[in-house]
Amino acid sequence: MHGRLYNQLDLEIAIIPQTPLLIKSGQKASIDPALPDMQFVRTRCRLPNGDVDEVVYIPGSSLRGVVRAHAERLVRTVNENQACSVEAKRFCLRQKNLKEDKEPADRLYRESCYACKLFGNTGIASRVQMSDLYPATKTLSETRFGVAIDRITGAVAVGPFDLEVVTDARFEGRIILRNFTIGPLGLLGASLLDIADGLVALGHAKSRGLGRVSIEFTRAQFRFAKKAEGEFLGVGALAEGKVREAYQLPDNDTLPINGLNAVQRDALYYQAVSNDDQQIRRWLEAAAPRWVQEVPNAG
Repeated sequence: MHGRLYNQLDLEIAIIPQTPLLIKSGQKASIDPALPDMQFVRTRCRLPNGDVDEVVYIPGSSLRGVVRAHAERLVRTVNENQACSVEAKRFCLRQKNLKEDKEPADRLYRESCYACKLFGNTGIASRVQMSDLYPATKTLSETRFGVAIDRITGAVAVGPFDLEVVTDARFEGRIILRNFTIGPLGLLGASLLDIADGLVALGHAKSRGLGRVSIEFTRAQFRFAKKAEGEFLGVGALAEGKVREAYQLPDNDTLPINGLNAVQRDALYYQAVSNDDQQIRRWLEAAAPRWVQEVPNAG
């Protein structure tokens, strides 16, 4: 199915810390003595003025990990069999004794759990791509100090240590979702909206209040291989009958959207674009109930 492009969502977002944020680099220590013990992950990139410098950023893998973990938590709440258990030694396909290199793609997709159908596993590709998020404005950071307390004696066990947190910034990046059905679109949207509303935190020391962020949806571009008037079209409504049957895609894979008018742009795809944060939120909220309807009967 990934050999064709039936539909696509290109979502541009901005993440703004609401409480101090720390995405750890994973390095034990830096050769730079000015940097703290726990430092924010850094990379070198070209700044808007043309200079190349080292900046803090949010890796796409860090955001993706939080989004997937929360999406699996939501799915598991409705049907525990439709998200791979965090305690299982083998994921969904291997629990069914299926070998990724010997089974056809359509069977691997059918036998995957609901969460893996969206985020992928070693047998099927992910439908979601998340870019690194780079600072669009100058970041403000500070150093905080802490110690580890021995729970038995109440004395200092480790420390003191210092950590670098970002207190003010705007990180911008993109999320691309391809060949989606409406249910997984709603699941991705529900996960992002929970992060945007502060229900899910990012990074280190979440239990101490760090990592609460807001998400601004700056632009959303939907592309469909067929004309879409007043509704979003999932891949189940766009794919040919044999593909829909092979992958067991839903038949009623559409979502009514008031006032939606997709315009043909490049001789093939019809596009619907919004730069309005509130409208994009409404689109994602409209899709969210679909996954709740599908998960109980999935499998």
